[in-house]
Amino acid sequence: MFLFFTGAVLLGVALGSYLVYVPLLVLFCLLLAAVILTIGERWGKLTIGEGAIFYGALLGGVLLWTVSAWEGPGSLLASLEGQGPVSVRATVVEPPAHAPNRVALVLAVSQVGEGAGSRSLSGRLRVTWREPDRTFLPGDEVSFTARIHPPSGTRNPGGFDYGAYLAHQGIDAVASVSGPGRVSVVAVPPRLSQWTPWRIIEQWRGRIRAAALATLPDPARGIYLGIIIGEQGYLEGGVRDAFMATGTVHILSISGSHLGLVAFLSFVLMKSVCRILPAMWLLAVSRYTTPTRLAAAATMVLVTFYTLLAGAEVATVRSLVMIAIVMLAVWLGRTHDLLRAVACAALLLVVQNPRALYDISFQLSFLAVVAIALVIGARTSAEAEGLPPQGRAIRRTISTWVRDYLWLAGSVTLATLPLVAYYFKQIAWLGVIANAFVVPLAGCVLVPLGLGSAIWLLVTGQDVLPAASWNQVLSEFMSNLVARLATVPGAEWHVASPAVVAMAAFYVMLVGAIQPVAEGRSLWWRRGCLIGAALLLGWWGWSPRESPDGDAVRVTFLDVGQGDACLLELPDGQTVLVDAGAQYDTLDMGRAVVGPYLWERGITRLDHVIATHPQLDHAGGLAWVVRSFEVGRYWSNGVARGEPFYRRLHDAVRARGLVEERAEEGRAIVEAGPCRLDVLNPPIDTGALSREGGTGSTSSGSVLNNLSIVTRLQCGAQTFLLTADAEAGALARLHHRGLLAGATILKVPHHGAASSLYDPWIEQAGAKIAVVSVGRHNAYGHPAPGVMAAYRHAGIHVLRTDRDGAVWITARLSRPELRIDTARDGMLTAIPLSSILGAAELTNWRRIL
Repeated sequence: MFLFFTGAVLLGVALGSYLVYVPLLVLFCLLLAAVILTIGERWGKLTIGEGAIFYGALLGGVLLWTVSAWEGPGSLLASLEGQGPVSVRATVVEPPAHAPNRVALVLAVSQVGEGAGSRSLSGRLRVTWREPDRTFLPGDEVSFTARIHPPSGTRNPGGFDYGAYLAHQGIDAVASVSGPGRVSVVAVPPRLSQWTPWRIIEQWRGRIRAAALATLPDPARGIYLGIIIGEQGYLEGGVRDAFMATGTVHILSISGSHLGLVAFLSFVLMKSVCRILPAMWLLAVSRYTTPTRLAAAATMVLVTFYTLLAGAEVATVRSLVMIAIVMLAVWLGRTHDLLRAVACAALLLVVQNPRALYDISFQLSFLAVVAIALVIGARTSAEAEGLPPQGRAIRRTISTWVRDYLWLAGSVTLATLPLVAYYFKQIAWLGVIANAFVVPLAGCVLVPLGLGSAIWLLVTGQDVLPAASWNQVLSEFMSNLVARLATVPGAEWHVASPAVVAMAAFYVMLVGAIQPVAEGRSLWWRRGCLIGAALLLGWWGWSPRESPDGDAVRVTFLDVGQGDACLLELPDGQTVLVDAGAQYDTLDMGRAVVGPYLWERGITRLDHVIATHPQLDHAGGLAWVVRSFEVGRYWSNGVARGEPFYRRLHDAVRARGLVEERAEEGRAIVEAGPCRLDVLNPPIDTGALSREGGTGSTSSGSVLNNLSIVTRLQCGAQTFLLTADAEAGALARLHHRGLLAGATILKVPHHGAASSLYDPWIEQAGAKIAVVSVGRHNAYGHPAPGVMAAYRHAGIHVLRTDRDGAVWITARLSRPELRIDTARDGMLTAIPLSSILGAAELTNWRRIL
């Protein structure tokens, strides 16, 4: 009954989260639930009291979300946007997140401004400090000066919105500073205060971090810091990608599944050690406790210390709570109630913070712990406390451990597979095999060795990490092993996000498949559920692309921040990618935005990839795209540079065996029936430019912009003009040659910069729609107000990726109409009570369905 009660509360919380968007739909669901419960009472499936309890739990969940979502005045930090640099005084409230040459601080702001203009202001601010020259501890009061703006991210269909994620984490605003001395500590808390335990733990973490940085090289350094103190900033991108491809990325962070696996291994190991003790020793221990209780207690000590050492992040603490309640059930001998224990933990966490229901870490941790609880419960229930049978105990212990691991790995993988596919667009099928090698190596060797080294370091006060050579050798061995496994054909199996309804059906069928044959459930019912779940898995794994109908062309301007990325999908099925945004130290737009969008569309091959010109914000993300997708032909403007991003792209093109083709005026990149993609710029007479780069002329930003590839896509009656970063000089040349006339849709050149304003060509183009690809809060002031005014004066409707998110335009060759969609159009909007039954609610219905 408690499981159904918890389920009703969680369902109520989910319904409550949609109450402000589709109130009538929520009311209909509540009425439907009442009808179903009434029918159940009439048929004798539950009593009137049970029905009332379940319905009360459902209403309680709705009320819980409604109360928690009510917002008072809120923080005014975001209102400081656009006011220029402001002085801030705040307190460090979370362990700092370190990475090479930067640190991120989460602060509770207390005051902004200086002198007579200062004022009290509250809210949580995330500050990124590049090139820091000092460290911080929780409780430190700091001051600095920076520009403040709301959290922001990219908005694309099926993509991850980092700004929404930060807002969900309670971050009201963000800021960044660069250079030594930009953040100073103005006060520290007393020696004995609420911050004392956290400051001690952070000092321990700092000593471990410093020793690892001074002793271990990459990739061992990043792996050690990730699995011991939860520092993710030092992991190399290639290492993370390999672990992601093999379904073992949970090893690199102290996440729910990682902590759960450590708990499971600790529990099994301790219990196995107890059971192979000499009989007299085991009898002596049994006077005070049982091997199961001893294993549960030792497990809790280990995972609690591990959680604190990892910085006690919210996601890790949630997993710790779940594990603690499961271990409590084991301690009390209620192994048959492990699912109830997990449900109790989930209920407590959601009541404490209803928004946790939509947190990725909570969902994955919950399902992983459920799977682990089922395995532990099945294992413990099958054993009898007492002396084990004599003879070949070691072989029996090993075979039992292997069997338990296979059940555990398979159960966790299967339970989390739909969510991993939904959020990360990947089916990590290789994880069952890869984890068989990686989990024992990490859980039984690396983590104990790393923790032992860390503890010995803290005890002895050394500056060098003990057993550093062993940590390095084993970490590099694991990294090389995973890298080798990642080369298995099909290991990195990417898919489109499953539909939420299909995911719900999968879990219903999975539960039906594991239910015992009883209470009217036949063996055929279980087989039917199993076949249905397998068919869904097969469909997700296939993720077929929508078949081209020969009539539709779709052009998508992706939101890649301050950069460009455009995808053309032609009527015959050909695909053309024009640029892929930037690539920074911690963010690759190719990997973070372009790749997921291609997977979401079911695209695994790009017929043409065009690098309009060798600048970071256009070509930086292409290196990852070329490495990760099959590419037919690669086009560039023929200009080479010595920048690191260009070398990565050049190496990726060569590794793929592609020939770099030069796009120049007059060439046709695509000729497919009624569609033709022509190159308008650069002119042919630039062919003499050195392909080795280094010439003064081509290193100039303005020259590079004017040499960027400008293309025109003509499909039937529709014309799309892609202008890259062309400035006034190139636009004037094209205008005088009459190459810019008759565009239906155009991309505003150079993100709307003033240097690309040329009024005559705007008039000549005669476009209906213009799209500006630009980043929010960019440092260049793009788009320039004068540029936007010029387009509006010409009667052109302007869409902007910084406001509208991704923009995709669908045209039919058989009809003159255009369909224009934006990522913002897909966002639910809260509606007032006066608008119920109005157009706003109907629009939200369509967005949900």
